[in-house]
Parts: sequence; C-alpha cells; structure tokens
Amino acid sequence: MWAFAAATPRLLEPSPLRARVLGSVLGESAQREGPREARRAPIPFPRRRQTPVFAWLALLAAVVFGVSGFIEWRAASRLQRELSASRAEVTRLNREIEGERRWTAMATAPQARVIELRPTPAGSRELQARVTYDPATRQAIVSVSGLVAPPGKDYQLWAITNTGPASLGLVRTDRDGRATIRLQSAGDPFTLQAFAISLEIEGGAPTATAPAGPVVMAARI
Repeated sequence: MWAFAAATPRLLEPSPLRARVLGSVLGESAQREGPREARRAPIPFPRRRQTPVFAWLALLAAVVFGVSGFIEWRAASRLQRELSASRAEVTRLNREIEGERRWTAMATAPQARVIELRPTPAGSRELQARVTYDPATRQAIVSVSGLVAPPGKDYQLWAITNTGPASLGLVRTDRDGRATIRLQSAGDPFTLQAFAISLEIEGGAPTATAPAGPVVMAARI
C-alpha cells in the first residue's frame, strides 16, 4: 500500500493540463476586462475655442478709429462754431467801420454846419455842446460835456423849427457829463431854425412838442 501511494503523483503538483486550463481562463478574463476598462475611460470634453489674436486687434482698431472719429467730429464742430462767430464779429465790425466812415464823411462835408450851443441864464458855464449838422442828409452829430444832470433830472435835446420845438431825445452822458449823439434826422433844413437843451424831470418832458423845464443851452443855425 505504501508503495502504491508513493508511486502515485501528488495532486498538489500542477500538471501540464492544469497549466493550460489556467492560461485559457486567464486569457478570457483579460479579454473581458479590456472592453470594460475602455468603457471606463473618461469622456473627452470639447476644447474651448480661443479667439484669434487678429480678431482682438481688429476690434481694438475699430474702437480706436471710432473714438478718434468722434473726437475729430467734436473738434470740427467747435471750430465751425468759432468760425461762424468770428465771421459774424467781422461782419459787425465792418458795419461799424462803414458807419464810422459815413459819419466822418458827413462831419467833414463842405455843406456841414457847426453850431456851438451857449448856456442861457438858466444854465451854468460848465455846460458845453456842439452840433454838426448836414443839411443834405439831415444828419447831425451832437457832442456835449459838463452835462451832469442833478438827481431826478434829465437833459433833453430839441430842434426848434418854424412850427415849434420837436424833441430829439434825452442826452445820456457818462459820469463826467460827456456824450456823443448821432441823429439820423435832425430836421428839415428849410424849417430848422435852432437847437436847444432843456433840463427836465427824469424821463423827459411830458410832451415831445415843448420843453417843460428850463432851457439851459441854445443856438440858432
């Protein structure tokens, strides 16, 4: 019996058949695990598209051009307004210069008359007034000095005609009593006889056809 047991191979020792079986089983297990591992692989996410550099540069250039255009438009509008204002000022100055030339030509015309007004007994010696009158155009330039009106009073200029006095307006002077008045129409040379200045209440005489206050200066033509 012991001899039979010793002659029989031990079951614990692997036989070639057992090795082949184990190899086949392990191979099938590896094949089954392969697809499973593949299924467990992480799902790739789509990559975020990056904006090309030239697109950013184009956007930046558009913004720069837009801002530059707006600044240039504002500057052009401001210059246009300044140019329009300058042209208007030049036009105004040209009109004033032309007006001064006409008044100068009138004052130096051969037919112009210069009338020096003298103070009356109701006036003071400080009062001075001169009228340069052109019969051809009926224009006149009145220059006065020393006519500082008392409080609540005004000096008023009159043309004395053959039909009576006619108001030529108030004499508004500076603090020293000086003023230059230009009259477009001082009166008809065929009816005009004299010029006079009266001292009236503030605002002038109640009527334009007769002084209400004392006549302080006068002169015949």
